[in-house]
Amino acid sequence: MILFLVFSVNNQIEMLQNDMVGTMITDHQENAIIEFAYRIYDSLDYTHGRSHAKRTEKLAIHLAKEESANVLVSRLGALLHQYHPERVDDVDSFLKSINLDLNLRLAIIHCVECVEPETISNAKTIEAKIVFDADKLQTLGAYGLIREVCYRVHRDGINFDSAVEKAQELQEIIQPLIQTVTGKKYVSELQKEMDQFYQSFEKWSSLHFL
Repeated sequence: MILFLVFSVNNQIEMLQNDMVGTMITDHQENAIIEFAYRIYDSLDYTHGRSHAKRTEKLAIHLAKEESANVLVSRLGALLHQYHPERVDDVDSFLKSINLDLNLRLAIIHCVECVEPETISNAKTIEAKIVFDADKLQTLGAYGLIREVCYRVHRDGINFDSAVEKAQELQEIIQPLIQTVTGKKYVSELQKEMDQFYQSFEKWSSLHFL
């Protein structure tokens, strides 16, 4: 019985590779999901507030179009990603409470489940990979570095140099994990920019040239 259920769920997830989910949601359901999503962002710090929600949503829509993926699943998965795998049951319960279509619900839940470095290897759909990239691309490049430094200083109370070091370590972890073809192109561009950035940063941080 358990094997049958696992097989059934996997089949439903795989069905989402087809662009057939776009009409499976009402305006009322969509608005309810957006409101539910914003609750988590409103409870967090500025770097994970509504601006992060909107950036992740915009990136997910762009990546979905570039990767010929389902835009609706990618968009809603992006909005709900901040609940993280730890609170995926809360998302699932909410989506059930608004009677969201089963296939759409499973697709969104899968995106939330796979949004962390520890879980992205479980991604079975391009939409889950897109949501991961839409979130994690914001940790890379100059924007990602500054955002992460602000977050670390605010959350951990560490000094500037330590925050920069932590941000660099995170970028080294995230870069090879980016999933989509489009995302990897952006990583290549960002890495070239950051090589020059870090050279300049190290020069002026150490003042060795004096």
